[in-house]
Amino acid sequence: MRTAIVSTFPPRACGIGAFAADLRSALFGTDAIEVADLVAVVHEPSSPQRRGVLATIAQAVRGDYVRTARMLGRLDVDVVLLQHEYGIFGGRDGEYVLSFARELAQPLVVTLHTVLSEPTPHQAEVLTELCSEAELVIVMTDTALRLLVESGACPTEKVRVVPHGAPARLIARAAIAREHRSPRALDSESGMRLSTFGLISSGKGIETVIEALPALVERHPDLVYTIAGRTHPDVERREGERYRLSLEQRAFELGLGTHVVFDDRFLSIDELSILLGQTDVFLTPYASREQIASGALTFALAAGCAVVSTPYWYAQDMLESGAGQIVPFEDPAALADAVCSYLDHPAELAAAQAEAKRVGATLAWPAVADATASVLSEASARAPRRRPIGISELHLTSLRTDHLLTLVDDVGIVQHAHGIIPNRDSGYCVDDVARLAVVSLALAERGDEHIWNASLYRSLAFLHAAAGDDGMRNFMGYDRRWLDEPHVGDHVGRAIWALGDILATAWIPAVVRPAGDLLDRLVGTLSGAVSLRTAAYTVLGLSRVDSDRLAPPARRLLEQLVEQLDSALEREASDDWYWFEDRLSYDNARLPQALLSGADALGRTDVAERGLESLRWLGDQCGLDGDGLRLPGHLGRDRNEPAPGAGDEQPLEAAALVEAELTAFALTRRVEHGRRAITAFEWFLGRNRLRRPLYDFATGGCSDGLGSETLNDNEGAESTLAFHQAALLLDAAGVRAGVEELVLA
Repeated sequence: MRTAIVSTFPPRACGIGAFAADLRSALFGTDAIEVADLVAVVHEPSSPQRRGVLATIAQAVRGDYVRTARMLGRLDVDVVLLQHEYGIFGGRDGEYVLSFARELAQPLVVTLHTVLSEPTPHQAEVLTELCSEAELVIVMTDTALRLLVESGACPTEKVRVVPHGAPARLIARAAIAREHRSPRALDSESGMRLSTFGLISSGKGIETVIEALPALVERHPDLVYTIAGRTHPDVERREGERYRLSLEQRAFELGLGTHVVFDDRFLSIDELSILLGQTDVFLTPYASREQIASGALTFALAAGCAVVSTPYWYAQDMLESGAGQIVPFEDPAALADAVCSYLDHPAELAAAQAEAKRVGATLAWPAVADATASVLSEASARAPRRRPIGISELHLTSLRTDHLLTLVDDVGIVQHAHGIIPNRDSGYCVDDVARLAVVSLALAERGDEHIWNASLYRSLAFLHAAAGDDGMRNFMGYDRRWLDEPHVGDHVGRAIWALGDILATAWIPAVVRPAGDLLDRLVGTLSGAVSLRTAAYTVLGLSRVDSDRLAPPARRLLEQLVEQLDSALEREASDDWYWFEDRLSYDNARLPQALLSGADALGRTDVAERGLESLRWLGDQCGLDGDGLRLPGHLGRDRNEPAPGAGDEQPLEAAALVEAELTAFALTRRVEHGRRAITAFEWFLGRNRLRRPLYDFATGGCSDGLGSETLNDNEGAESTLAFHQAALLLDAAGVRAGVEELVLA
């Protein structure tokens, strides 16, 4: 018999996708299934098929559901198995899946991963119609069967109960990992292990465990709680890492330090086996009763873990025989007491683990796959192929963009915004377009090249148009008329910085020559005295270019400007003011960053040491090793003025600190610089004096400033690009932002 499985599927990070992949593999081991094709539900519009995938359905493109059903109708597929959860299909409450079910010629079997006790009217309508189109419906527990039938969505005679499966390899490897743990008594100081894994979102209730940990740590000082799993992709798309970072922040505030480990990866089966095999008590503190299935809990039981859980439906079913304890929702004290009842009483823990192992043995995939194959065979026998109902072809496309793309147009990037709405009256400037070129270059390397390469090319066109014999124009009105004459200033340095980045990467040959020609032209305009920041930006660009590709005039200019920066530091610095000028003004960390980069390019270790010392002084002045960053205000700070200085704190300052510390980290490999880069970056995310994120998790924009009481509403080019450039470089450096712990790739 040939079946097709419709579901999310790896590499998309999704629990249901992992379930579908495991089920498909297990079905090949049954006598009934000869072929199990995979139809993957993806976020992006339909794309070329990947190996092992028969077809893709773009989640938000309703026409894809129809076209895929019709394609299956032309094949010799005997029965279709659909994994259902409201959120993985497009439309309101996933209603687009109904278009697939209505058009399908083959008998349909639906596995329900969500059965709500109190669905909304529309949720009930969608589920009822889907069950009506299905020949048979699979649920995973008797409670799910009861809820489904009581809701009126499906008659009892169409429902079959098949448990959630667990890989046999996980069961075996977890047992080995558990056997190889160091022998210890539970009351010794040997490190109790708690864990939670799965895609992270606020509904997981992990904050309840964080709040319970101080009481647990007091009784078990070596206890460690591991939170394994990346943020759920749909959550990340809507709000970024806000929830995970709030967990890390709270753990830091409670002084939990090494008692909490955040592993933000989607773990493989072998990695899960090790984690669960080393776990004393597994926790599922979910915040809602409505979860009717849980792969995480299934795997934990299969691995022989004792469990403490909140009373969602699936946990009540699976733990009722004694494999774990149920505690109230959002009750840290009760959770702590339940965990301690295991950790303080080894016999109770051993009994719960033994019962978990017994229950888990019934959940191995081979047995579950046999039961699933039996349901598929039954459905195929009950229902002959039918002629689908013809409906008009749909051509719907879901277009998604972020705030950067809102600001970018065919000229460059608009300088300012009213909130997230571009303020076209502000026009364009070379400074921002040069920043855009750097960010576009990085984004193109990571994907979406057709979008970001185009942005890079337009940026280069703008920079070429701005160049003149005496420098560069800087400002252009929205009507595409230049508002100034060519001159030398910071914008020339920023343009050279962007060109240096492009030439250092040079993966697009057609870009190399025009970028190199413009760089040579701009170098020729900097023959006279320049400001320190113009010097710094220029050094940052020239030091990026390989020495064998740097023309002699550019090499001489690099040496000259590094000497200018070093001389300024030596002239102005004192024991209590180790700085290049007699005041802190703007984009300050670019000065020591340039000194470090230039010294490295020229092999000047003595200069690099002075650069490190000035960066350390600036970071200390900003409280970089304290509870949160306090940046110099945009009005500046004089030598004899107390920190931080007057005015709003600006993203430009935070981004400069991030990148300067990353430069120091790259040169020294000292972990302290990685930590300081993370602290500086977290200023964007809320680790600041107002405890408010400047990064807009909903739009991808960034507020222009942090005032004494509120944020600046302008999510303009400078601030948004500053955030993205810092984030991209932090990622490229192999340093992951976390409130407490530095993680190196």
